Amino acid sequence: MPKTQKEDGGMKKERILKKDWPEFLKKFNGEQQFRPVCVLVGGHEVCREMPFLGLAYEPKKKSVEVFVGGVDAEHTSHLIHTLRSPRAIYILRENGNVKGIEVQSAKEDNLVVEFIGSPEEAKRAKKELIEKIAYQLYEKRGKEPGKALDDWLEAERLVELAAKMYV
Repeated sequence: MPKTQKEDGGMKKERILKKDWPEFLKKFNGEQQFRPVCVLVGGHEVCREMPFLGLAYEPKKKSVEVFVGGVDAEHTSHLIHTLRSPRAIYILRENGNVKGIEVQSAKEDNLVVEFIGSPEEAKRAKKELIEKIAYQLYEKRGKEPGKALDDWLEAERLVELAAKMYV
């Protein structure tokens, strides 16, 4: 799937062909989901330490959107940025490990999603998101005791439902 490889310091950039973007992004999202990220637009940080849910390519809108784990039980998925007129997607690797993804635009500042920490941290980030949403469900119910398992299972369901949209 990668077209070219370029060296940028110790970082390797593998270009993904545009025709492969939809299939590639679904696979990439599934492999990287819930890893904590730092999202940069034009070199400026717009998000940090949020769990990655996925990148969505919208050919009709001519855009790429980046989504992270939500801020509350009603918004389990949060749109961080929409990049219009994408022209290139690169996987960023260091020592063979995925460090991020860069989306270049013909008209706007580039979008970079940097993964913070190891892939193993995805489990921790996912669990923290579920805990946060379960607690919000508990609060929404008026903090009625004895339903912690129900809250947890509903939070898991909401998080999984949000994640499936990108794989």
